[in-house]
Amino acid sequence: MIYFITFIIIILLVLTNAITDAPNAIATLVGTNVVPFKKAARLSAIFNMIGILIMSFVNISVANCISSMVNFDDGIIGIVSLACGMTGVILFALVAMKFGIPTSETHGLVAGLTGSSLAIYGLNAINWDEWKNVVIGLFWSIIGTYVISRVLVYILNNKIKKYPKKTIERLQIIGCCGMSFMHGAQDGQKFIGVFIIFISIVKGLNLDTFVNPMDFIPIIIFVALLMFIGVSIGGKNIVQNIGSDMVKLDNYQAFISDISTVITLFLASMTGLPVSKKKKKTVSIVGVGKANKSKMDKSKIMNIMKAWIWTFPVCGGMAWIFAKLSMIII
Repeated sequence: MIYFITFIIIILLVLTNAITDAPNAIATLVGTNVVPFKKAARLSAIFNMIGILIMSFVNISVANCISSMVNFDDGIIGIVSLACGMTGVILFALVAMKFGIPTSETHGLVAGLTGSSLAIYGLNAINWDEWKNVVIGLFWSIIGTYVISRVLVYILNNKIKKYPKKTIERLQIIGCCGMSFMHGAQDGQKFIGVFIIFISIVKGLNLDTFVNPMDFIPIIIFVALLMFIGVSIGGKNIVQNIGSDMVKLDNYQAFISDISTVITLFLASMTGLPVSKKKKKTVSIVGVGKANKSKMDKSKIMNIMKAWIWTFPVCGGMAWIFAKLSMIII
């Protein structure tokens, strides 16, 4: 029974991520009134699925990082630890979504897995070589994205302004498709990694140092379908919060923001860094907006930053508590 419950929890986590992450890819497209929300969400869902399927066979290093970051024993204790870690992430994401705050399920996932494993196995369960990629990815999400967005504004600002509005709107649609593709390429792999952990616990397998995608084709397809369903639903509150309320961007500024995010996500995916697309998208919007002296709602930006700061301790803490309580029960 516990195996089935854990399987359902992982499915819910994938859907939660898809529902709360879809807005980041379509936020500026909808916020600048280029495409209606529902149509943009469906478009994003298609390219998310394509991104998962293609990147999983091009470079699966992100899935490899997640699946080997924490060592779980096989059997009931391992599966309970995994379930506790996932539960903390889901609860935090759903509460944040209710208030339209774009949290990071990437860092929530890392914190949840780490917190539950620490509660049961201690420090020896953590693979610190993989954990350092999370720290590098965190800095890359913020610093790298901000720098690239400012550089692209400097390079492209005057050139893009000369294009007709219709051309810029088409470029925005392309940018949205690119972001959605890279979201699938990044976050899809993370949850493929979680399912690989689940299977290794159930079957009592020792994971290889490198994940061969050909061994996990059913999982890759299953995650792609789950992400397609979740992204199709989307999160309208977060779209408004990021796409129009936080920073007022013109169409050409929105396009530069999208391209900045695509570039940083691509580089992270190819180097095996698990990063947060929410952070990248938000930072790119702020970077472009600040470079163009656009109107910003500092209170909304601060609320988002607070959510980022609280992600690690809250998700990790809840997972630790759930794991400790579970050990008492079983």
